[in-house]
Amino acid sequence: MEVPSVIDTSKKYTVPSLEKALAIIETLAELDHPLGVSELCKLVGVPKTSAFFILNTLDQHRYIHKTEDGKYTLGNRFINLGQSILSKMDIRQQAKPFMEELSRETRFTVHLAILDQGEALYLEKVESSTFVKFSTYIGQRWPLHISGVGKALASHLSEEELDRIIEEKGLPAKTDNTVSSAREFKAILATAREQGFAVEDEEGEVGIRCIGSSIFGHNGQQLGAISITALRSELPIQDIQNVGEKVKEAALKISKHLGYQPSGK
Repeated sequence: MEVPSVIDTSKKYTVPSLEKALAIIETLAELDHPLGVSELCKLVGVPKTSAFFILNTLDQHRYIHKTEDGKYTLGNRFINLGQSILSKMDIRQQAKPFMEELSRETRFTVHLAILDQGEALYLEKVESSTFVKFSTYIGQRWPLHISGVGKALASHLSEEELDRIIEEKGLPAKTDNTVSSAREFKAILATAREQGFAVEDEEGEVGIRCIGSSIFGHNGQQLGAISITALRSELPIQDIQNVGEKVKEAALKISKHLGYQPSGK
């Protein structure tokens, strides 16, 4: 095993204690057996006093695990984090071809988002082929109540989770059309759940309409949602149902591609 070099705490713009913690984690990751405090200190170059506090903190947060004989290994928290990262990467890669197909068919911009910290987080974007371009970007966050993907995501949350998010984030008005009543918002989500797609009508930005639909995994759990974004002039009210069905169909294709089996199938 290549022994990590002694930590250079003179580096600018770094946190020495964090560097020590990372060095400990990386050392444990490279080995296939637990290590005691003395062994870790020798390999990483960390004083025992510092190591004690770092190891105790990592153990409390389940990033490492202390065995019965007082040695340390990596904790299960890394399994959860790794699975989360892989699932997010997978849905992005798997969804993009279907997003491109939907964009070609509708000539609208298509977004992919996941639920993250009570908000819709954009993971992917496919621009329309028209001159209309939106300033949205990968990594951008939107409140659930003012976006098509957000409403789609919210429509499949448990009552408890939805209430928690509403209490934490609120339902602030962005335009005169924004729904700011929890009761009305839940009624809208019930409709979205029933028809398979959610509509955002100039609630986040005047002149913009979005339609979103959820994506599900092999276990039936919601993984994310896609949406189209269009100018109101390009998506009149009479076309919403037809376009909504296309968005729902594209979301279902992605879901099936990810192993989802609709009930009764």
